[in-house]
Amino acid sequence: MIKRLWLTSAALATCLLCVYAQKPIVHKVKEGESMYTIAHKYHLRLPELLQANKIANPHAIKPGMALTVPVKKAAATKKTATAKTTATKAAPASGWVQLNKDRINVRSAPNTNSKRVTIVDKYAKGKALAKSGDWTKIQLTNGRTGWILGKYLSKASAPPAAAKPKAVASRPTSSRAIPGSPSPRTEVASAKGVLSTAHGLKGIRYRYGGSTSRGFDCSGFTSYVYAKYGIRLPHSSAAQAKMGRPVKRSELKPGDLVFFRTRGRGVSHVGIYSGNGQFVHASSARGRVRVDSINSGYYNSRFVTARRVK
Repeated sequence: MIKRLWLTSAALATCLLCVYAQKPIVHKVKEGESMYTIAHKYHLRLPELLQANKIANPHAIKPGMALTVPVKKAAATKKTATAKTTATKAAPASGWVQLNKDRINVRSAPNTNSKRVTIVDKYAKGKALAKSGDWTKIQLTNGRTGWILGKYLSKASAPPAAAKPKAVASRPTSSRAIPGSPSPRTEVASAKGVLSTAHGLKGIRYRYGGSTSRGFDCSGFTSYVYAKYGIRLPHSSAAQAKMGRPVKRSELKPGDLVFFRTRGRGVSHVGIYSGNGQFVHASSARGRVRVDSINSGYYNSRFVTARRVK
C-alpha cells in the first residue's frame, strides 16, 4: 500500500514538473526586433506566435511590449516510425520539379542538421540533379543548388525562359549621378529585366538592414535590384517614395515601386510590382523574399502610393 502510494505521488510530481516545464515564456520586445525574428529565436512558426498573443498585424508590435511565447509540448516534437503511414510518391531523380508546399528548407547536404541554403515556396521550380535516400538535390531557377526532402517535390514542366533585358546605349551625362535615375555607362532598366532579377531572389531570408543576397529588408531589396540596372535608390522606403514620378494605382506597370503603410502613419514598406495585382518584396512577417497580392488580404488596404523610377 505504501509502495503504491509512493508511486502515485511520484507520478503526480512528474506530471506537475511537465506542466511547469510547459509554462509560457514572456519576451520583452527590443528595439529592431520583429515578430518573425522573435518567432525564429524560439523555434516557432510566425502564425504560432501571432495566435498565442492574439495579434493580427505582425507589424503592430513596439519596443517594450510583452509577448507570450508558447512552449511546444515534448510529445508534439517527438518523431516516431509510425507518425505517418501514408506513402508519398518518390521524387524524380532527373528533370524539372516543383515544390508542393510553402516554406520548405533547402539544405546544403541531405539531412536536417545541415546548413540551410534558402527557403522556397509552393510552385517554385528547379532541376533535379541527384538523389540520396529520401532527399533530392535540385538547382533552383536562380542558380542556387541544395537538397530537399523528396516528399515536397512533384514533377513539373520546364519554366519559360526569362527574357534578357536588351542593352540600351547610354546617354551622355554629367559625372554627378542623379538618385532615382540610371548611372552613366549602364543599361537602362527594362520591366522584364527588373522582374527577372527580383524573382530570381525569391526565398532569400529577410534581414533587418540587409541589402545583399545574404539577406534583405524591403528597401534593401528594391535598391539591390535596381542597382543592377544603374538606378540608385536610397536604403529607406520613405525616401524611395520620393524617387521617380508618381503612378496611379489603376495605371501600375510591371517594375513600378509600390509602397505601403504597415506601421505608423507614413510609408514603411516597399516592393516591386510584377503585374496581375502582385508584387515581389522582402517580407519581415514571412521572413523571406516572396510574392503577395496588393488587391486582397493584408496589403490591399495598406497601399499608399507607387512610383516609376525606370
